[in-house]
Amino acid sequence: MKKRLAISMVIIMILGLFCGCSTQSSSTSSSASDAGSATRVITDMAGRQVTIPSDVKSVYCAVPTAEAMVSSLCPDKLIGWVNQPTEASLKYLPERFATLPVIGGWMGQKVTANMEDIIKLNPDVIIYMTNESAFANDETPKQIETQTGKPVIVVPSDLQYTAKVYRFLGDCLSQTDRGEKLASYCEDKMTQIKDAMAKVPEAEKLSIYYAENPDGLATDPAGSGHTEVLDFVGVKNIADVEMLTGMGMTTVSIEQIINWNPDVILVSSSSADTYKNVMTNAIWKDIKAVQDGRIYVTPSVPFNWFDRPPNTMRVLGIQWLASVMYPNYISYDINSEIKEYFDLFYNVKLTDDEVKALLATPSIS
Repeated sequence: MKKRLAISMVIIMILGLFCGCSTQSSSTSSSASDAGSATRVITDMAGRQVTIPSDVKSVYCAVPTAEAMVSSLCPDKLIGWVNQPTEASLKYLPERFATLPVIGGWMGQKVTANMEDIIKLNPDVIIYMTNESAFANDETPKQIETQTGKPVIVVPSDLQYTAKVYRFLGDCLSQTDRGEKLASYCEDKMTQIKDAMAKVPEAEKLSIYYAENPDGLATDPAGSGHTEVLDFVGVKNIADVEMLTGMGMTTVSIEQIINWNPDVILVSSSSADTYKNVMTNAIWKDIKAVQDGRIYVTPSVPFNWFDRPPNTMRVLGIQWLASVMYPNYISYDINSEIKEYFDLFYNVKLTDDEVKALLATPSIS
């Protein structure tokens, strides 16, 4: 009898422990779901606790860097633009994008956000993107939350985190499957390029100058958030200059560029005049890249593939740059890769002529 009683007591204690553990475990998820059946608490990629709707239906991007990601992840949820997209860009984006309002944003020290419009449009969440290195000291997310009363989700803009951000925002914005699909693509292509570029001998690596500003006399050095595509592909960024934060673009002289004598000049497409100046201004004529005709312009539609702003299309940008710099070390056809990217990310089936137009250099007439 005593033995049976002891066994019964042990069983009761075990059941009690089991129930206690089960309650504790479900209390976390149950409290998150009670708080909301309507809301849930997430930890964003900057480590901030943010309460967001359980089902996010509308999104505003506080910076242009995030717009390419949201446009490809959940285009139906985007409610407005920081800057007006070009007609060329709108051709490859959903039709509704042409009628979205321009409501400005937060770009470093330059704040163009129209608070009245943002509050009126009433987004469920606001996405803020910046370099991971800026997370600790960037007060902008807190300012945006204070001024708009809306939850701000912070994610890194660094190229290396592209796949992680797609997965994270896919979960936040109820687009888990879509986020995983785009993340997997990014991982696969970045691994492919990394492996291919590792085979390029040091002696064959090309030196490159990234020309910015209308006169081409501004640039960004290796390690900058504006030159991550160059760093990833492994070309030699010859700009030995101070790295400026924010918008970057360190001013240089033509004498410095002549002294560096790059094999290749990559021209920023953010100014229509840069390519023309490099091609026609006599001060550039003695530089090796000009003499060899190795001047390329960064593709920029529907969002820049390289920089200004640095965005998720850089995953296509690294494929394009690798094909231009080191064609003997890649095994893919860049035109086919461009078609695959546009089909997957923007649901657009490109023709051969459209691919040609995307890669065309500006007219200098």
